[in-house]
Amino acid sequence: MSPSTLQLLLAALGVGGTLAAAILTQILQKKAERERRAAEDLRRWHAERFRAAKELLYKIKETERILWSACASLPNEEEYARLRRAGYTTLLTVRETDVPQPTDETMVFDAVHLEIVREALEQVHGLLEEAEHLTAEIAILSEGATPEAASAMFEAAWDAAGALETTRGSQDAAFHAVLAMKEPIVVFQASVREELGVASPPTPRSVTATGGRPRTPTPRTLP
Repeated sequence: MSPSTLQLLLAALGVGGTLAAAILTQILQKKAERERRAAEDLRRWHAERFRAAKELLYKIKETERILWSACASLPNEEEYARLRRAGYTTLLTVRETDVPQPTDETMVFDAVHLEIVREALEQVHGLLEEAEHLTAEIAILSEGATPEAASAMFEAAWDAAGALETTRGSQDAAFHAVLAMKEPIVVFQASVREELGVASPPTPRSVTATGGRPRTPTPRTLP
């Protein structure tokens, strides 16, 4: 092989190596860019899921608080029966002239209690309208058990609001409906924590678990 041919061959190898290095660099840069964008998307969707879940949880828990407070102002069984005989199916349509005026008597569903329940239901309906949009948003943003848990929590809140609104129910039924909201709330919180990768708080260790001896309470002596 002549020196000129060898020089050409070495030059070709050098150009080929440079070209291969440039191509490899571009491939690695594109891969790094895709990974960077994927990481940014993951962070963005993580933040969006947290936002939607937090807002929904707040509105449902606020609904629970308002309904629980309003339960104390609901009619008793006799008052419910009187309202049904008057043709009312919902407390929202009851006229103030069809209930007693405020008095010093107890256990009377009067105009003040009617206004308390009405205001509570109006607030709750506004909260649940916003919660319905957030539930739909979570169904798009999240996956796994979270959308189902969000829907179950929303339905429990809606059922509780209906239990307070209807005249066909009772105080006990309304109380139980509001209490029934607690389990779906807990399930939703656990589902969101799992989806977002939020670590559960450590369980406090007992005295015996740390190697110490449990303290025996000293019995009190009656005087």
